[in-house]
Amino acid sequence: MKRRKIFVSVILMCLVLSGCSLAGNSSESVKAEITPLEETGSHESIEGDEQLSQQDNDAGNVEGSIVQEQAYNGYPKGELIQEQTFDVTLRPLGQVTFASYKPQTSENPLADVVFQIEQGDKVLCQLPEASEGNIGLEMFEQVEAVSFTDYNMDNYDDIIIIISYCFGAGPQAAQTHAAVRYYSGTAEGNFVYQKDMSEAAASALDLITVESAKAFIGAGKVEKNELEAWQQAYIEYLTNESVEEENQGYELIQLSDNEIPQIVEVGYDEATGCRIVCYAEGKVHVNQTNRLYFSYIPGGNLLCNSEGNMDYYYDLVYQLSGGELVPVASGYYGAEDNSNVQFDTEGNPIYQYEWNGVKMSKEEYQRELSKVYDESRAVTYNYDGLHSLEEMKQMIENYL
Repeated sequence: MKRRKIFVSVILMCLVLSGCSLAGNSSESVKAEITPLEETGSHESIEGDEQLSQQDNDAGNVEGSIVQEQAYNGYPKGELIQEQTFDVTLRPLGQVTFASYKPQTSENPLADVVFQIEQGDKVLCQLPEASEGNIGLEMFEQVEAVSFTDYNMDNYDDIIIIISYCFGAGPQAAQTHAAVRYYSGTAEGNFVYQKDMSEAAASALDLITVESAKAFIGAGKVEKNELEAWQQAYIEYLTNESVEEENQGYELIQLSDNEIPQIVEVGYDEATGCRIVCYAEGKVHVNQTNRLYFSYIPGGNLLCNSEGNMDYYYDLVYQLSGGELVPVASGYYGAEDNSNVQFDTEGNPIYQYEWNGVKMSKEEYQRELSKVYDESRAVTYNYDGLHSLEEMKQMIENYL
């Protein structure tokens, strides 16, 4: 078996020398397009360790994309590609070196190119691989172009890379073709490989260049000056009024029956509670909840703030109207004396129930609640998937 693997590797390496090298001689490398520093705004440096700690958190939250998980102990790399290595200022990292390295093909001729973000002798991260194990289906030919630009307008620089490959076998062995990779920069200084977007562009574009790659993702994209009124209002609120230090994070929900979502500001503790930020009648409305938990019926304009402590609980039902949460009904239940809670024969605490000011049994309470609020249809916000303030601004800008 081992001898068979060696034989296959020798055959593939011969194909590299006889096929791809011939194609490479006829192809010229395109210098990287670097956004002028005066166009990228101010840049602040952050520590590489902070990037590593955030990468695992980001990995589960980005659909159709790959987040690099091995920044320092990444994939083996070959010789530095000098003509595609640049000193550049990237937000929010500051002054860094974008380094391109040829594949390390000693173990596998299909190994792919490696890109690193470096700062002096320190490797901040490797850009995420485009295929599992950084092993592709075709042979790397060369890096055609690199562009540093904020293509999603979130004030963090992104990277577009054009790479050429050859098939390595068959009648098309000596022919090369280009592929594009989009990497989105984050507030933490990470780069996320946009797999779906990259593959869509490669399929759609007849000629892949930096210009055509930018035009592809720009088509149909909402520009900042084309934002709808509710988007502009939300962004202004988040920028000028929301205090990030008071919140654990932010989430979007669809409480209303129209297409405009609501922002949930999740406070740092139960005493702070949540704020439900709504847009209606041309302005932003802020509604405060008691403590952190609530549920809502998507598109039903109904929210139930169900919370409590120390053997005193409540269900406060609200209807969203004109951007305001208007009380619909209220129920309270708990121990008559929480300093001396009584228990039934099964060990359950004995509570008193009251709905809209009328005392009743637990069963009657549940029936009254179900008349105004269908708990079977209710959901709550994703407490474990909250977003930062900057991420929420970007979500609002790109909301479709």
